[in-house]
Amino acid sequence: MRLQHSFVALGLLCSSSAAPPLYARQNETTSNATSVAAAPTATIYPDTSQGQPIEIVGTTNPNFKTDAYLGIPFAKPPIDDLRFAPPEAYTYNTSSYTVQTSPAACMQDLSSGTFSYDTEISEDCLFLNVFTPAGVNITDEQYPVMVWVYGGSFTSGAVTPYNASLLIAYGQEIDRPIVHVALNYRLGAFGWGVGSGFAENNATNLGLRDIKLALSWVQENIWAFGGDPKTVTVFGESAGAIATSLLFLDPETELFSQAIMESGAPSTSPIGPEASTWEGAYEALLLASNCSSNSTISPSITTSANGTSLYATGSSSPFDCLRALPAGDILAAQILVKNMTVFQTGFIYGPTIDGDLIPDSPHSLIGQGKVANKPFITGNNKDEGTLFVPSTISDTTQGLLLLNLLEPTGLSNETFAKLLRYYPNDTTLGSPFDTGNETFGLDPSYKQFAAILGDAQFQAQRRYFLRQANQNGNAKTWTYQFEQPTPGSPGYLGVYHASEIPFVYGAARPGIGLAGFSMNYTEADSILSNSIMEYWLNFAHYADPNGPDGTSSSNATYWPAHNIDDKQILRLVANNVTVFTDDYREEAMSYFVNNPTVFNQRRSFDF
Repeated sequence: MRLQHSFVALGLLCSSSAAPPLYARQNETTSNATSVAAAPTATIYPDTSQGQPIEIVGTTNPNFKTDAYLGIPFAKPPIDDLRFAPPEAYTYNTSSYTVQTSPAACMQDLSSGTFSYDTEISEDCLFLNVFTPAGVNITDEQYPVMVWVYGGSFTSGAVTPYNASLLIAYGQEIDRPIVHVALNYRLGAFGWGVGSGFAENNATNLGLRDIKLALSWVQENIWAFGGDPKTVTVFGESAGAIATSLLFLDPETELFSQAIMESGAPSTSPIGPEASTWEGAYEALLLASNCSSNSTISPSITTSANGTSLYATGSSSPFDCLRALPAGDILAAQILVKNMTVFQTGFIYGPTIDGDLIPDSPHSLIGQGKVANKPFITGNNKDEGTLFVPSTISDTTQGLLLLNLLEPTGLSNETFAKLLRYYPNDTTLGSPFDTGNETFGLDPSYKQFAAILGDAQFQAQRRYFLRQANQNGNAKTWTYQFEQPTPGSPGYLGVYHASEIPFVYGAARPGIGLAGFSMNYTEADSILSNSIMEYWLNFAHYADPNGPDGTSSSNATYWPAHNIDDKQILRLVANNVTVFTDDYREEAMSYFVNNPTVFNQRRSFDF
């Protein structure tokens, strides 16, 4: 999936969020630095330093009464021999690290318009940010930890936009203090490679391994920042929610206590039976980087990103050629591949079955109950599909072509016919939902296919994960639908994918908003944001969004746990937070769930 609109400008909340250096490990300093004597410090004793004390020097934001430690390394630079390799814990080689600048993002195309933030990119990107209440006393206080995993289709994203100052400040206001961690993980071919070369070299699902290593760092070190390693909530959105949900595939995991998944479930990302399923994407990357041993260059790629041939590098294999290239050449090749028609829609890179982290189809594992039995919240936005349908779509034929590219098995005529029966070209039934006959000046097929894509990729997969968890004995599950429009956004987007994030982070209030649009949040938005933050913070503290005794505060609607009989879901909308039954479009969504090999496995693209 590719997010086509600007993201949250949360970085504006912190004066210390200046653009980081290209190689962020320039933050290393020697001990006894006098220029930051008044800055907050934390002392860790990591195993990689043989138990020697390592001082981490951060910065304070007095306006929000928070301390920030920006750009702490948790893994060795994934370069040279560690490119396309599982991450290794960072070796701290100086006694003090000054971490006051948000780190570089992992390799990605910043020109895509996905995010609006000021940052550099680097292959050396495995850092995390820690936000705490100011002056936390680690002797007396151990706060619950919330670890954020960003989204971005597994090809974009960074920790930079996610300044947790408002969330932490509100937590202190309502006596729900937390420690917040946001982590970088590798993207695109660097972190989520597919194809035989990546599979044969144990180079798949590296982004997920990065996330797990960061969580191990939290378990070992977060106490030094006032965090409680026994109470860790992992939460994420879109690709970040998918990655979070995949952590559940290890039934014995002790890396986290509970999770919140915003618009993502284990089966949201199409996952094939093995990494080599989508061999076409791998061969296209080799051709675009001039690393293919195939002498016939595909006409689909007219320009190579790299002028160095496989043989000129002296590499013994195409994969070794990729490993030897400059990072910028690999990224350029990745962009060339993305611009090929067959790869412009949907996932190219992402999770894949590897026999280890993902031992089998997530859909199958969920059905068998082979998942961790941990409390979780999972939810969707009302109009998940609107961002992923071109506003220029003009008829059903174009919509079917879009589905054939997005849904990875290639849909049959019979499948198309059934989908169109479940989702007719009736504007009153399309997405944005509950907008009647309004077409927003677009062809009616836009609403039709926005409904299909939103349900196929998000709603149906959330519902399946949730219900199977209940059937397998997990009674501590809650679900929501976010229905609050974003002021100033185009009407045809409705309550679109990712629009809940400012509410989660406290940015949906007058004077603070999203980059890229002229958005003016209202006091009603602010009140809803406070309610959402309270639910999330309660969950982080008590594994229950209603608080310590399972009852909501006077300011929040009681949120009942979901069970297979009542199927209760919370509607999150200003002035009308209510509970209703999670059975909308039941027959249509069951069709997606009951046909996993049609809708949730990668296919091998020829190009």
